[in-house]
Amino acid sequence: ATWSLKRLREHSLSVAASNMADQEEQTDLNEQPADMDSQETADAESPAQIQTDQEEPPEDWGEDISPGKDGGVFKQIITEGVGKEKPLEGDEVFVHYTGRLLNGDVFDSSVERNELFKFKLGEGQVIKGWDIGVATMAKGEKCILTCKPENAYGKEGSPPNIPPNSTLRFEVELFEWQGEDITKDGGVFKSVITKGDGYSKPRNGTACNIHIRGTYEGQLFDERDVTFDYGEGIEQHLPPGLEKAIGEMKNAESARVTIKNPKYGFGEAGLPDLHIPPNAELSYFIRLNSFQLPKEAWDYENVEEKRAEAERLKERGTTYFKADKFDLALKLYTLGTEVVSSTSIHKEEEVGVVKGVRVALHLNLAACHLKLKEPSLALKECEEVLKLDDGNVKAFFRRGQARQLLQDYEEAISDFQEVQKLEPRNKAASTHIAQCRHKIKAIHDLEKKRYANMFERFAAAEKTETPPTKEEPKSESSTDSGDVEKAEGEEQEMGGGEEEAVNGERAVGDIIMEDQEAVEA
Repeated sequence: ATWSLKRLREHSLSVAASNMADQEEQTDLNEQPADMDSQETADAESPAQIQTDQEEPPEDWGEDISPGKDGGVFKQIITEGVGKEKPLEGDEVFVHYTGRLLNGDVFDSSVERNELFKFKLGEGQVIKGWDIGVATMAKGEKCILTCKPENAYGKEGSPPNIPPNSTLRFEVELFEWQGEDITKDGGVFKSVITKGDGYSKPRNGTACNIHIRGTYEGQLFDERDVTFDYGEGIEQHLPPGLEKAIGEMKNAESARVTIKNPKYGFGEAGLPDLHIPPNAELSYFIRLNSFQLPKEAWDYENVEEKRAEAERLKERGTTYFKADKFDLALKLYTLGTEVVSSTSIHKEEEVGVVKGVRVALHLNLAACHLKLKEPSLALKECEEVLKLDDGNVKAFFRRGQARQLLQDYEEAISDFQEVQKLEPRNKAASTHIAQCRHKIKAIHDLEKKRYANMFERFAAAEKTETPPTKEEPKSESSTDSGDVEKAEGEEQEMGGGEEEAVNGERAVGDIIMEDQEAVEA
């Protein structure tokens, strides 16, 4: 059938408008004399409608599930669903349905089209009876929803398939549902159970108090109250996907969170302490009891208070860095830089007060990015340091490392040479210079070999006076292919990067002297 439940969406607004018109008409009628009101009402109602209103609903219509128990929507369960959870307002639900008139005529069916129908629950995308009925269903449940005209297509119907004032019966099967995709990649879904207050939401550094209840395959594995600083939830066994959901919540909000992608859960390692296996899909109920946002830059009384807070965040970050928790260290160092950023401090005398901690924070951020193999970001942090201190040895050294990882060997050598000027006995800088020169030579040698092979082939072709036999091209091609493969192999070997040893020395990632690798305490 070309007619589909698309019409449910298209018609929902006209039904609402029709209902409003009915209410206005009723108001006008109420203002008429009693005998006129009675006569006009009798004329307005069709015999079929009067019969529907007066008759008791058949037993096979099931339970009255309309909000006011006014007989607007009935539900008869055919097949029980699984579990107790039901879709929530705003969830995207996936169903099969067959719609019939009371005489049994089918006017639409997704089953016949072999295509699941999806819509957002409670947002008026379908007729009102569906929003009411589907919200009562469990996963896998099949039922018949009987919708009176006021919860279907009203007095106008939906010609030519649905006559005016039609009571409709839908056989509906609920396959699944999902909340808002908060990661935009299908990894984490969030459904609001209770709406929160205000507009603010937690961000990094926010002190949060929450209640969680976590389940895996329907079994409870974690239920507790947790107080933590947003951004450091993993330290309290809160998976990244759950913390992401908390960042989308308002005060006093409760929600259901489904973590489908293990990278947002406990990953390949799982969480043995709570009996969570690797790559597990998790479900959580969460209530954000309260939270306290961190101070904004303008909330501090003076520059000394800002410097002290930045030092505190730096020290906490360094604790994580020394424990090889570089992601967490990165968050704390970033918060520290925000407290003493150039946008919040303008007076020259204040800039001097926070210069030391700003330099240390940017250097530590560069160290984190290098550990996380993010050389472009490390390079930017080093440049921030050099704006504040143009003779900073560690900034030159770490920028050289970043450029080396980016295979910008000439610029990397320039940075390491600056280190040598400032610290002539710096052996690590000398080692990195040797590595970069080795890489440059390998690139030149490979290019030279490629061009040499190309010229040899051109020369050989010019000396050939007779066309080659059928076997000759095969032989020549085989030789050339071998040269190319060998060259490609050399190129791959040359591109080995940090793992390759040079002149018996360790690889790039390992040759960082302790005084230059260590973060600023």
